[in-house]
Amino acid sequence: MAYSRAFAKGVALIVVLVVLAACGNTTSGTHPTPTTQSPTSSPFAFPSPTLNGLTPPPKATVTCASKIPSGSKLALVTLRGGSGIVVRDVTDVVQPVTRCSITSVAYLRFVNGTHISYISLSSSDLGAAGALYLVDLQTQVTTLIRAWASGGYLSWVYAWSPDGQALTYLNSDQAGLAWHLLSASGDRTLSTLGPVPGRGVNLDVDDGMVGFSPDGQYVALVETFTGKGSSGAQPFQVVRVSDGKLMYGRTDGTMAVWSGGTTRLYFRTTTGVMSWEPSGQVATVAASLSWIHPWASADGKHITYTTLDAQGNHKASVMDLTGAPTIALSTEPRVGAAFLTSELVWYAGETICTTVTPCGLGGPPLSGVTYISDLAGVENESKDHDFYDSWPHVMGQ
Repeated sequence: MAYSRAFAKGVALIVVLVVLAACGNTTSGTHPTPTTQSPTSSPFAFPSPTLNGLTPPPKATVTCASKIPSGSKLALVTLRGGSGIVVRDVTDVVQPVTRCSITSVAYLRFVNGTHISYISLSSSDLGAAGALYLVDLQTQVTTLIRAWASGGYLSWVYAWSPDGQALTYLNSDQAGLAWHLLSASGDRTLSTLGPVPGRGVNLDVDDGMVGFSPDGQYVALVETFTGKGSSGAQPFQVVRVSDGKLMYGRTDGTMAVWSGGTTRLYFRTTTGVMSWEPSGQVATVAASLSWIHPWASADGKHITYTTLDAQGNHKASVMDLTGAPTIALSTEPRVGAAFLTSELVWYAGETICTTVTPCGLGGPPLSGVTYISDLAGVENESKDHDFYDSWPHVMGQ
């Protein structure tokens, strides 16, 4: 898909279309010893695991032409007409600067303003071995964080804690899907979710996400594939990090995102968008709204998302969390809305579907043009062809 931002945010779910047909695949949660680690290159304090004979997929080549100034606004993108992935400094969005280039990998995200992580796969085949790597962009030192022998459904879903001292991720094995928390104290299984039955996937409904609250005290899981787990675990959970206590759970939640300000989880249900907060309060935010892949601004003021219209096209909007009216960013079909900065939204154009020329199965094709819009709905074409992540973003996502 041309606007890859791992949608977890989940463009990763596209892979599920084929992976779910191979539910017998198994994965290993092996955490190998880092192979190219510098003692001072990483802010992370994970245990020293072993490979157990596993050879992880190779790391990417990362080349940085210049240091990243403190406080820079950054984006992980591919450029129109370019090759490979780049770290783009968009502090001055009129004159952006390419700071680093990265050979092709998947599921990239910023851990902080100087570190990125990504997943490397041994092949594009179902069940391919995978590895999660961390890169220090200032030194170009790469650290191997974890690896798995065979990747099944949702094995690419992961998120870092705000302080970088913990990683939450989904892992697959013969028993099914399991939710983990990895930190210096070890690798803890938060929940056993059971197997995923083979079926099709609707990217406007299905989701797979894990993420920490911005204060790091809670971690959320949202997945729409397993139903109620074999251990009674629900596919939507909020757990307290300190003791693993389940704070909230349900079976019908999807498309969730933590806010960038007050600790609050926003999510979609069958009746609309709701929110949960640590006090235990669950409230309706927007009745009947079926938002798709929400993305919160780092300043805590907005959430951008798309919705589906009657003809099958996506439309991009921004919810104002201070109570101001919702902002419609464009009257034209736009998909994959994400904050490039707290003031600018990136999205991709779609071919227009009509009742006369419906787009059919698979949804509308992309137009090949991408855009950046401000919060007043003034948009311009963008050179950023594929979008993966931006910094700063909501900590823990």
